[in-house]
Amino acid sequence: MRFLLIGVIFLAGSFAPATAQTLLSDASLRTAFSGKTHISFYRRYVEGYGGVYFEETYHADKTLTYISGDVSAGGQWGVEGDVICFNYTAPFMVSACFKVVHQNGCFYSYEIGPTGAVLGLETGEWWIRSYIKGTDPACAQEGLIS
Repeated sequence: MRFLLIGVIFLAGSFAPATAQTLLSDASLRTAFSGKTHISFYRRYVEGYGGVYFEETYHADKTLTYISGDVSAGGQWGVEGDVICFNYTAPFMVSACFKVVHQNGCFYSYEIGPTGAVLGLETGEWWIRSYIKGTDPACAQEGLIS
């Protein structure tokens, strides 16, 4: 009977979706961002931000460096609970906070709206997709989503 139960548990686990999502916690966010550079992609083109692709380095001292085409900016980043926030020094860039899902080596950021709601999480409409520079996850090959 013990072997049957183990077999049933194993089989049930084998049918779990291959693309299971993990909403990152406080510690996981710090590990995923602190001291790392992310290659990032806006879901849609943002006027004035330099393009849809950008590179952002999250320094251990909580400062950040944003580069996209000929546009660059500094700023700060921080984590509180399971939310990561960014505040930029460039006046044209908007500060924002996100919940982040990690899936298959890629990070999908869902913006926190003015009411505190997580925008697009239930529909999968992320705002920014990124991966750590030097890795090569599947999302690195995916293109713009309209």
